Amino acid sequence: MDAAGRRRFAGRVTNFLKCRSMRGDLLLAIDIQPHAEFKPMRFPAILALCLLCTLGYAQETSTPSQPAAQKPPDKSNPQAERERSGSDTLLDLPALPESKVTLIGGTVAKLDPVRDRMALRPFGGGQMEIAFDMRTKIYRDGAVAGMRDLRPGNRVYVDTMLNGDQVFAKTIRIDTRTSTGEARGQVVSYNWNGGILSLKERVSPQPFKLHVTPQTAVTIAHHPASVTDIQPGAIVIISFAPGATGVVEARQIDVLANPGQSFTFVGKITFVDLHANRIAIANQSDKETYDLGLDSLLESRTRGLRQGAQATVQAVFDGKQYQARKIELTSPPTQPK
Repeated sequence: MDAAGRRRFAGRVTNFLKCRSMRGDLLLAIDIQPHAEFKPMRFPAILALCLLCTLGYAQETSTPSQPAAQKPPDKSNPQAERERSGSDTLLDLPALPESKVTLIGGTVAKLDPVRDRMALRPFGGGQMEIAFDMRTKIYRDGAVAGMRDLRPGNRVYVDTMLNGDQVFAKTIRIDTRTSTGEARGQVVSYNWNGGILSLKERVSPQPFKLHVTPQTAVTIAHHPASVTDIQPGAIVIISFAPGATGVVEARQIDVLANPGQSFTFVGKITFVDLHANRIAIANQSDKETYDLGLDSLLESRTRGLRQGAQATVQAVFDGKQYQARKIELTSPPTQPK
């Protein structure tokens, strides 16, 4: 055998050994007849077969991906809510607290737009200060209104609540269709030609002017009287309403005290200041508290005055205040236990 024949024989033996080894490894996975002629697969064919199997398995096992559900915004976080709404956390007022609401009806005595306050005279008597701001809702005869529609003398119904230590107006309803206003103060002057009465209220530095008409009713000490009986300095309560021409008209004038008029007060002494010659007494008949001057009484008549004592006081209204003329103590002050 020449050299070329030997090389061909050696190559056949090598290929035969390789095929035997490969056939033994794949015999369990591929159905090959033992005596069949083995033809080894080329590497590119094996790679293509593997890729096809992988793609087929991926198509069978994969499912369409669903978009991830978006988590709803957390409404339990007030700070996040304000940021989403675009509100200014520095300028916006906080929400009102959940508090009990009390309805109070009365007449607006004074407005202070600088301090956001109004003085209200409840229908039951007395006076109270109520705060308001841009959170307060205002209605006029059922329609939405603003603070410019609120004026002294308006009859209002206020939904009030406690906001800290303040009485706050949550809602103000102005009623102008069937209501009248009420003013209480001291008569400054009366213009006979125009029928204009000027009234000075304790809550307002500016006089409140009203038109007195022939239909205006006047009473003094609950007895019918005339407007000519009203003296400058008299303390009065006036019920009024807008007239046909828009001018405020006095419907009823009740004179509580004319200068020189005498009074008797019976009740408990609630305040004593002998240095200022002043006391206060809670009158039982009208449930009002009156400040009384002691200028006309001797010092010996005032030494026994004590807060809490029951007394009967005879006084005269001098046009500025009530001056006590005689004080009789009916019972000593109650001693604390």
